[in-house]
Amino acid sequence: CPSLCGLRGAVCGPPRSVAMGGSSSHEIGGVRVFKVHPGSPAAEAGLEVFFDFIIEVNGTKMDPSCQQAFAEKIQESENAQAKLVVFNTRAHTTREVTVMPRKWTGSGLLGATVRFDVVDPVENQGIRVLEVFPNSPAAHAGLVPFQDFLLGTAQSVFHDIDELVEAVTNNINQRMQVYVYNADSESVREVILVPNNDWGGDGCIGCDIGTGLLHRIPAPRRLPGASPTGAPAFAAGQAAQFHVPSYPPGGGPPAVPQQVLQQVPQQVPQQVPQQVAQQVPQQVPQQMPQQ
Repeated sequence: CPSLCGLRGAVCGPPRSVAMGGSSSHEIGGVRVFKVHPGSPAAEAGLEVFFDFIIEVNGTKMDPSCQQAFAEKIQESENAQAKLVVFNTRAHTTREVTVMPRKWTGSGLLGATVRFDVVDPVENQGIRVLEVFPNSPAAHAGLVPFQDFLLGTAQSVFHDIDELVEAVTNNINQRMQVYVYNADSESVREVILVPNNDWGGDGCIGCDIGTGLLHRIPAPRRLPGASPTGAPAFAAGQAAQFHVPSYPPGGGPPAVPQQVLQQVPQQVPQQVPQQVAQQVPQQVPQQMPQQ
């Protein structure tokens, strides 16, 4: 493998074949989710960054020749339920997702950054981090060897090492926001990389990376859209539906009965009762008894 423009080394698997319209190509086109804002309708619906492709909205397939159709369908469903058909490239499964587009505290009706994209499910997803060198940009970004996979940025996906090299080269000595998938927690996070050649080691990010069959993202242990922490997921629009008691104007919660208050001790005893104190040994024995 080449030096990867100083990315340190790379361990590459067998070269992948590129099918140009042949029978071995099964490309899937749809609206790819590039970013999900916390607390947004998209987050409530459990949409996954990078891995989720929205291929239908309310029965209408997303066609690359009419990319405006997605925005139109979402606007038509404002303050109502929109049914999405979502293909997940991590699990290679299709699921139905219900989301409620609406105005919330952030921007947009969904609170997600999306863009039409095409993916071949047989392609490798992500570039695996194999080793992170001390005091390197990769170390400062908190990358975890063998568990982290570099996915891309908010503008592009790292389909292969060449695209990672291009992105890093264009951001030398600049802050670079990268999405990283962790196979242990099965979650995507954002990290800040600052590629540079002055950190004291080889390469501009200071880590070994790998691609190919030996470095694919592992099969998921949980269903796409489920909470990584195991917490129950709320349906769209239901995240904040908790019961709050209501009282008439000028009213409030009922007062605590007087007999209950009388049962509550007014203060902590100032000293230990005499009979209890007599049971406490005054000193620790000086030696253990002979057996």
